[in-house]
Amino acid sequence: MHQANLNFEYTVTRNGNLKFPLYNLNTLPPVVILGSGGLGLIRSLGEKGVRSIVIDDDDKQLYRNSSRYCRHIIRVPPMDKCPNRTIDAIFSIWHLNCKASIPKLVVFPTSDHALVFLLTHWKKVSDFAEIACGPPEVVDITVDKYKFYLWLEGNGFPSPKTWFGDAEDEGVGKIGRGIASFPCIVKPAFTHLLERVDGKKLHIAKDVDHLKRVCERLSKRKMKYIIQEIVPGPVENQFALAGYSLPGGRIGCCVITNKLRQSDFGAGTCVSGAFVPGLFELGKRLISELKYKGIFEIEFKRDARDERLKIIELNARSWSQVILATRMRVNVPYMAYCDLAGLCSCERPIYSKGGRKRYWISLERDLAVVKEKIGNGGLPVSRLFRQVLTMPTVEPFDLRDPRPGLLYLKDKLTRFFHKIMRGEK
Repeated sequence: MHQANLNFEYTVTRNGNLKFPLYNLNTLPPVVILGSGGLGLIRSLGEKGVRSIVIDDDDKQLYRNSSRYCRHIIRVPPMDKCPNRTIDAIFSIWHLNCKASIPKLVVFPTSDHALVFLLTHWKKVSDFAEIACGPPEVVDITVDKYKFYLWLEGNGFPSPKTWFGDAEDEGVGKIGRGIASFPCIVKPAFTHLLERVDGKKLHIAKDVDHLKRVCERLSKRKMKYIIQEIVPGPVENQFALAGYSLPGGRIGCCVITNKLRQSDFGAGTCVSGAFVPGLFELGKRLISELKYKGIFEIEFKRDARDERLKIIELNARSWSQVILATRMRVNVPYMAYCDLAGLCSCERPIYSKGGRKRYWISLERDLAVVKEKIGNGGLPVSRLFRQVLTMPTVEPFDLRDPRPGLLYLKDKLTRFFHKIMRGEK
């Protein structure tokens, strides 16, 4: 790895967090962000003086990459269909920005399909880029849910009870015979492929007949799949350990978060900082045994039956709420960047214990969830009011970076007036 010729120092603040210096961008490797879900990532790096270049194959939500901290946005065709265009874009950025003193870029993936692209073309990309996840054989295990849950079972990690189906199975076959309770979860090995055709990463089977139909559809699409029990417990029982790990699986920095609201079985719409005894140790063991290096998010759920934490998944990439870690004074993207760029190495785990609780809210998705929960009595207005009083991070809004929020409002107002003009409700 390139070691920059800089006199680097960092200080430890009174609350135990690391304070990193700002650098001259002209002397540092550029950052390339693969995918459209990187607004928090762009802002976390930009607030430290590091501007990003986004390569995006999805133009549906342009506001996410419209930050003032984003230097350029490069539109490419779908990465899986025209991979050479994405490779050419990365190479062009390297050719125009890198010199003898800065031999490589730093690449952050923000989605599973970006990870699959990197896995397929790892050798080509790694010739002129430091990738914020690795090694590739470990990333492959985390992206392929079929392999990941087999690995968890084989290494004795607590996880939801899982049945494994093959693309050649006809319907449920023998794997469904041990399923004692419904509803249950059915998801393919590569969830982003299902999301592309069905608009969601998994299916909830309500009974045996429904389960058979879902499995038959996945088999026809030649997809391996898994069937899982739904771990009992409310949404508030879901937690995450997110951070950056160093070579050999040593956690360099991290935070613990708690999911408070979510859209169906999808991403969290309201998340807060948290401290959960035992969670850090379990996550540390997982990262260590995988020997994973890079940015990560491990999702857990506390089983209401025995109060044990179960591992739900490991995302070997940046996650949607990464800006929450930054607001908790643990700027994971910048610490990852400093390590990958050869500026420093942070080797002390950091996670919040006590102090003022921080919240992150996705305005786009959370409004519908809040409306539904207030309607059925699942969310007291007083609790919502207390969350608002904490001045949460409400994506995509930020006074220091107003453009994404303004574009979001413009898009919503345009859609609203178009509906009125068409006479829709």
